[in-house]
Amino acid sequence: MKSEHLSRNGQVRNRLLIGLFPDEAVRTEIKAHRDDWLWPRSSRFPPEDRWHLTLEYLHDQDEFAERRLRAALAQVSLPTLELTLDHSCTWNNDVSVVQPADHQGLRALQAHIEHAVHRAGFRSLIRGWNPHVTIARDAEHAACPTLSPIRWNVREFRLVRSHFTRPFRHELLASYPAH
Repeated sequence: MKSEHLSRNGQVRNRLLIGLFPDEAVRTEIKAHRDDWLWPRSSRFPPEDRWHLTLEYLHDQDEFAERRLRAALAQVSLPTLELTLDHSCTWNNDVSVVQPADHQGLRALQAHIEHAVHRAGFRSLIRGWNPHVTIARDAEHAACPTLSPIRWNVREFRLVRSHFTRPFRHELLASYPAH
């Protein structure tokens, strides 16, 4: 557990995550790509059902504020997005990711969600948004094969509470389908 997720009194802090979660078919393709990598023994792999592309990340909120956030997110229009995951790498912080090709619709969605979040009175924890799906951590010197493009038809975004407990878990709070 990282120290930034502890409150002053040592209690675990939760976070709110707004993101895109790949369906089973896309997760299967990502997993097949991840399985082709050569990983150092120290690598850690998040469970496939928690894979996501973060759009916003916030401090946890009380019930009243959470309702306000849900109402603000309900005003965001989500067109059906057709993303292509076409790049993978390990970043300098030893996190391995798959990333989508630049997509104006995805950038617009993130901007609309960011605006809704701010309009509702919340402050984002994201600095320098860089869309990606994390597939491994502690992956220094992982050998990355070429990624065959993976098509991802996005049909919803979700609001989840990330519980920084052991085991870590996501709690679905709301989903917002494409219109």
